[in-house]
Amino acid sequence: MSKNRGFYLLNILVGISLVLFSLTLGFVWLRNYVESQEIKRAKTEIYEVFATYSAEAFNSKKNLNIELNYLRKDIRIYENTMVILDKVYLPKKLNYITIYDKGPTQVFRGRITNNGNITPSFSIYIFDYSDIARYRISFYGFDIIKYMRINIYRNRKDKSARYDDILNYHNNWENVKSDWEVE
Repeated sequence: MSKNRGFYLLNILVGISLVLFSLTLGFVWLRNYVESQEIKRAKTEIYEVFATYSAEAFNSKKNLNIELNYLRKDIRIYENTMVILDKVYLPKKLNYITIYDKGPTQVFRGRITNNGNITPSFSIYIFDYSDIARYRISFYGFDIIKYMRINIYRNRKDKSARYDDILNYHNNWENVKSDWEVE
């Protein structure tokens, strides 16, 4: 009879171990899925804000001011420096940085001109939970042809695009661009 008790105890321990292992795998999968969705949402939100308000500025023939504040994790659009037209919240767990004027910044202010152009030109990096850049969104304003161009790059495999060294990485963009895919 004591042999059967040990056998039942072993069955219970194996069963509990399998359930815990399955829960761990499920949790890791869920975390990765949520992270992926937040990254895609941040990319889409940023693109949509600029595309929408570029068209709005062009149609209304008004200059719009834009503020990217990564400390608050939001984007604000102003008709002038006082009136907020829109406020878009970015996913809180991700990190972002704007590279402008040869340096990174947590708060960036730019302008969408009355012809839909952006001034000044700059790039935004979106980082995952591990602080590896997953997207680079570059905004270019062209004064001669008066339109804004948005390039979106997705990191395919480069683990060296880290938050703490992004300025160095950005300055060497031509050497590392092959690891990124244009969307």
